[in-house]
Amino acid sequence: MPKLVITGTLRLVGSFVVGILLYHSIGRGFPFAWEAAAFFMLLFGLLAWRAFQKPLARNRTRAGVAGLAAVAAVSFWGTSLKNKPANLPVPLAEITHYQITFSKSVALKPTSVSSVGQVQAVRANGKWYKASGKVAVFLPRSESADSLKYGQQLLVKGSLQTPAEPANPYQFNYKRYLGLQHIQWQVYLNDGTWQAIGYEPPSLLVSLSLQVRKKLERAFKAQIPTKRELTIAQALILGVQDDLDAATRNAYARTGTMHVLAVSGMHVGLLYGALLLFLKPMARGRKGKLLVFLVIVGVVWFYAFVTGMSASVLRSVTMFSLLELGKVLRRKASILNTLAVVAMVLLLYEPNFLFDVGFQLSFLAVAGIVLLQPLFLQVWNPERRMVRWVWELFAISVAAQLATFPLSLFYFHQFPVYFWAANLLAVPATSLGLYVGLAFMAFFWVPGLNVILAKVLQGLLWILNEFLLLVEFWPGAVLDGFVITPGQTVALYLFIGAAIMFLVYRKLAWLTFSVMCLAFLSGTELAEAQRLRRTQELVLHSVRKSSAVSLVQGRSVHFMADSAFRAQPQNFTYNVQPYWWAKDIKNEDAWFGAHFQNGAQKQEIAQHETDQGNRILVWRGKRLLWLKRLPRAVQKPLQVDAIVLQQNVWTTPDKLKSMFSTRLVVLDQTNARWYVQRKKQELQQAGYTVHLLEEDGAWHIRL
Repeated sequence: MPKLVITGTLRLVGSFVVGILLYHSIGRGFPFAWEAAAFFMLLFGLLAWRAFQKPLARNRTRAGVAGLAAVAAVSFWGTSLKNKPANLPVPLAEITHYQITFSKSVALKPTSVSSVGQVQAVRANGKWYKASGKVAVFLPRSESADSLKYGQQLLVKGSLQTPAEPANPYQFNYKRYLGLQHIQWQVYLNDGTWQAIGYEPPSLLVSLSLQVRKKLERAFKAQIPTKRELTIAQALILGVQDDLDAATRNAYARTGTMHVLAVSGMHVGLLYGALLLFLKPMARGRKGKLLVFLVIVGVVWFYAFVTGMSASVLRSVTMFSLLELGKVLRRKASILNTLAVVAMVLLLYEPNFLFDVGFQLSFLAVAGIVLLQPLFLQVWNPERRMVRWVWELFAISVAAQLATFPLSLFYFHQFPVYFWAANLLAVPATSLGLYVGLAFMAFFWVPGLNVILAKVLQGLLWILNEFLLLVEFWPGAVLDGFVITPGQTVALYLFIGAAIMFLVYRKLAWLTFSVMCLAFLSGTELAEAQRLRRTQELVLHSVRKSSAVSLVQGRSVHFMADSAFRAQPQNFTYNVQPYWWAKDIKNEDAWFGAHFQNGAQKQEIAQHETDQGNRILVWRGKRLLWLKRLPRAVQKPLQVDAIVLQQNVWTTPDKLKSMFSTRLVVLDQTNARWYVQRKKQELQQAGYTVHLLEEDGAWHIRL
């Protein structure tokens, strides 16, 4: 195992990372980034000169600290430059037309077409202006939309739209996700609002790569007749996931083999690990190491080319290429130092890579393989070749999984229990599948040979699919619902690292530190559980064309939703489930019912549905009315705390005042947009407080 010390390279990268984190946490809008960088650079120069003149230990220490501060300041300044938003020459509201060029490959989903457009020009007040910036583009499937490709130029009628904030609590922040990719706007282009006006790809190399990938897609379709194996082959070999169905994705996710379906950092990492394993006997002497370097770099870069040269793949192959180059140039180089240099190069190019899940998992997977796999081989090093080969594959899988485990919990909130069993077959099968797939791509034009290679690939993927579908239904195949904080994620990594160091070096200090980390994890989890036990919340969720409400008491929930919500399971997955996980709610089958009891906790709820279809809910002394039709006769105003208008109910502010006591109105998304905008203006003019679920997000009552 490499000696784990904080070398100068690691300190340098750490300071650079600190600068990036400072900008994204507290530094947005800081006007003196350049001045701060210049100050710390000057300070470092003065202290370094003094240390050179008087080489005392304290002078060198001061110069070193100033140097690290200068690196952080320069990183802060560079990150601010990279994240500087593109300014349009005219106000957004005045834009009537704009011109874009697709700067990313076009993805064909079951119901939509998507890409990223580079804004070239905008039209306002009858004049065209040059502009810059990126926009996420979505179009409904049609013959004309399906024919679009990378480099396509479009003339669009309409204006650009700023992405919305998350509409529901703890929901995925799509606006932040786009922002980290420097995408400022998003648009949904219906038929008749756009026209293709030309073709000018930003990169001829990327354009050629995508054309090659499209040709290979057709070759795979011609030789692999079964749809399931075809979609897996295209995802595995080419990174094309357009035709993958939800059941297939779920099977791979629940078995810890999701990396097979995404050509990304972990995918290239497993390919790199397999190449290292199979080429290890050749890495003897200078010529052998050089040959291994050329083979690995050639394979991964060829793979990047045929998969469309996406950003995640380019980032990953660059990382592994630099890693192998470092091993060739410096035989005894520290693996951690080499990884640090690679990270520094990539972060200099794009600081926002630090927040990319693929970037993080790539480095952690590689670090786990190169640092932890040798430990497993020290524990047991079987002499029989076949047993040793299986053990090495198992060690690669466990090392990568252990290194990414805390981050997977943080991002994906689940842990596949049988990942080790699934990957025992998935790692060799997918690695062999990659080699067969690469061979097929090289010889798809050769009659006979292309059929043999396709049949072998189809057979491998059939065996893999059948095995994973079997593992998926093993008892307790996946543990989900985990919600951990960034601090707990760091503590979990420290615990794993300290535990491994104790097992390796048998020093009590490491055991003590691991126990302290475990105590921190347990203490924060207990404190959070105690806080959540006191939770009393009512949430009206913002869901497109649907109505849904969660009433939370501790770890119990009473959930109500209409038939439109129930008809689309993804509504729950994207809009409600993150909130339930954050509140540590366990009874995820609670859909309807006046009372739901979980353990000793009980929801005190009274409901009543009127003849007109309206619903009255009483919860913790709060009275809410879902209004679909006005009551026929009301003797005196009903005492309610809020009214939820639904399904374009006909009413006026005067009618509401005469029938109900509240001045708080919520308009949910069962109403048409024209109705919502008209009612909002009418009610606000009449003195009502109005909350629009579509625009303002979910509505809360917290006790």
